Amino acid sequence: MPDRYEVIVVGAGVMGCATAYHLAKRGRHVLLLEQFAVGHELGSSHGHSRIIRLAYDAPDYVRLAQAAYPLWRALEQESDAALLLQTGGLDFAPPGAPTFEATRASLAAAGVPFDDLDRAGIAARFPQFQLPDDTIGIYQRDAGILNADRSVATLAAQARRYGAAIHEGEPARRIAPSGGGVAVRTDSHAYTADRLVITAGSWARPLLRQVGLELPLTVSKEQVAFFAPHAPELFEPGRFPIFIHHAIRGSAGYGFPIFGLPGVKVAWHGGGPAVEPDSDDRALVPERLDSLRDYVARLLPQAAGEVIYTQTCRYTRTPNGHFIIDRHPVHPQIVIGSPCSGHGFKFGVLIGSILSDLAERGATDHPIGLFGLG
Repeated sequence: MPDRYEVIVVGAGVMGCATAYHLAKRGRHVLLLEQFAVGHELGSSHGHSRIIRLAYDAPDYVRLAQAAYPLWRALEQESDAALLLQTGGLDFAPPGAPTFEATRASLAAAGVPFDDLDRAGIAARFPQFQLPDDTIGIYQRDAGILNADRSVATLAAQARRYGAAIHEGEPARRIAPSGGGVAVRTDSHAYTADRLVITAGSWARPLLRQVGLELPLTVSKEQVAFFAPHAPELFEPGRFPIFIHHAIRGSAGYGFPIFGLPGVKVAWHGGGPAVEPDSDDRALVPERLDSLRDYVARLLPQAAGEVIYTQTCRYTRTPNGHFIIDRHPVHPQIVIGSPCSGHGFKFGVLIGSILSDLAERGATDHPIGLFGLG
């Protein structure tokens, strides 16, 4: 007889671990399958840090971020793990950058307090930046850093604490509807469940193809670099914020104060080369690293020391850059919770709760209209 669960979750990145955590905490008999190990570096959830912020260019994201913060704080309190460091956040742009203007409008509409800054105002607060005279900015105090590796590990540990089974090194080879439930086959076991939640990130497209969904998802290889600053004290949390540099065209730049490693982390948001989901290519693209070096030298000259660490990760993007959070249109017992288009980690603990809602009762009270398969 197959092993039976109420819910099977496939993929133990931040979304999958958060879903297993919430379901187990609600008393569900849940199995989380991970093809590698929890915390592996082959997908999209690993690393020292991720930005968390309220400053977003769509009101629904602002509302979701407002709901995510207290869940991260509750997880910290429950687990006694430090996960979220508030640093404040600076968004800046040339005049007319669409995402910057939309971000300002979304914050204002939501009643989130922020400070409007011109070039002189930015320089007065953060003289580390060298910016063009016409630069405009927004400072929002609630932004900060999530410890990515620790967040995933904590969600997995708490899921286990509440009774979830987590099987590492056990990929889901076959998934299929079975009556009103689902059947999942791995190399070693056959499982059945009432519900299936797919949080497979870069591997979502081939997996979803098995249940009749051919989605236009693209996977890209992105990379980050840590630069050793010439004056480290200028880039400590409290003196330097997380930042997002909005562009009128091309990739946006973003960065962090010193956290996790003795360097300033800087990256481009998107624009990396396309890769296949099963590709083992994790090599850096030298031209992309060179462009980051030039960028840091112009923007943050006091941070432009040697590169002390680099890392790659995956973006799995939808055509419009939004998430997918929805139920299968034909088999509603299958819930889809990925991809997150390279900006989902901050919402992970909340998306896990939303996916649990969809698995348990087919609906959620949170705004997810942007994220339907349609």
